[in-house]
Amino acid sequence: TFCLLFVDLFLYSSLTSEIFGQELSVYFFPVGQGDSELIKTKRHAVLIDTGPGTKVVSELDKLIPVYKRKIDLILITHPNVDHFGGMQEILKHYEVKVVMMNGIDTESGSYKNMVNVIKQNKIPIVFARSGQKIEFSEAKLSIIWPGLDLKIHETLPDKKLNDTSIVSSLEFKDFSALFTGDISANAERVLAGILPDIDLLKVAHHGSKYSSSEKFLATLHPEYAVIEVGKNSYGHPTPEALLRLSGVGAEILRTDVNGLVKVLWKNNEWQIADNK
Repeated sequence: TFCLLFVDLFLYSSLTSEIFGQELSVYFFPVGQGDSELIKTKRHAVLIDTGPGTKVVSELDKLIPVYKRKIDLILITHPNVDHFGGMQEILKHYEVKVVMMNGIDTESGSYKNMVNVIKQNKIPIVFARSGQKIEFSEAKLSIIWPGLDLKIHETLPDKKLNDTSIVSSLEFKDFSALFTGDISANAERVLAGILPDIDLLKVAHHGSKYSSSEKFLATLHPEYAVIEVGKNSYGHPTPEALLRLSGVGAEILRTDVNGLVKVLWKNNEWQIADNK
């Protein structure tokens, strides 16, 4: 089964505990106007999105020693370049075991080139759908969205890509986090009825006013909200999104202000820090 495939791949990963000083670490990289998050346990590394360009590699290099340049899974939430643009540079420097995507096609030449490079490197590609679970060490990454009705290899226009984003929840002991890609309030309305409270929210779409809806945030009630954002012409993060996040009591951290945001689990408790 899908789940067993990932368990087996992770079981035989050569990433060892000497790389990782924490039981669990989650890093939100300051890659500009884009997303990239690294989840590390003592033996495994999972990367969600790669940011828009090559900066992700320098961030990874700070955390993974040169003699252990392996990533178990790279999950690309959807085919927008600010989420997959760093993939080809990563593949030049790291051994990647598996790539997970949403299976949607786009007319973007850069996206097609990236997929071709993945195939040339003979890296397995799997398609994410709700209900799948990826277990590694004591952590579990559950795919919440998209649903089974999303057609594999369907070509969609850019304006419809955001709501095909892979949404995943991370659970590790008493810590939980939700990674939302670029979903809008349309997808959030569906998810609001099925998600529990979480500790940390990766804010959707860089703090767009069309995401982080009131009902969604009231359902999740996150203690922390991380916005991955850089210099942009969209007004991200918008005052509307910031107000709604503050309204549920979330402490907001931004990669354009706080730099690298780190969540560390050690000695049966978790803490959050930044580089400022």
